[in-house]
Amino acid sequence: MDSTTITEKAATVQDLDARQWRLRRIDIRSPVLKDAWPVARVELEHPERGRVTDIGTAPGAFDAAFVAASHIVGVSPHLLSYNVRSGPPEEEGALPITIEVEIDHNGRTFSGSSSGVDLVRCSLEAWLDAIASSSGYIA
Repeated sequence: MDSTTITEKAATVQDLDARQWRLRRIDIRSPVLKDAWPVARVELEHPERGRVTDIGTAPGAFDAAFVAASHIVGVSPHLLSYNVRSGPPEEEGALPITIEVEIDHNGRTFSGSSSGVDLVRCSLEAWLDAIASSSGYIA
């Protein structure tokens, strides 16, 4: 495969609308040893590409999930901020949360958020929301 074909395939992946990716599954393995990094397997779904799974590793579990999702979506933004807000417990005892993230992509800042009771799911959905808002600016 020549470099032109590789470049064309990369452009095709980035041309897909990032707003159409939906989270399907997250698996995180977080080791307790100091010299091992967490590993995350993320499955996203896109109307054109179908279900896509990738694996990421990073010093933190959520960072590993963001790395895996970056591989799938085809962008690698820099996480600027990650904030968690919680409200009073619901009737079932679950604590509702809102995750807000801010990313830098190609020198521009984008925000995303997600609410629910699952910290892991909301974290990745907020990151995807920020990626979706940058969709028109991906270079």
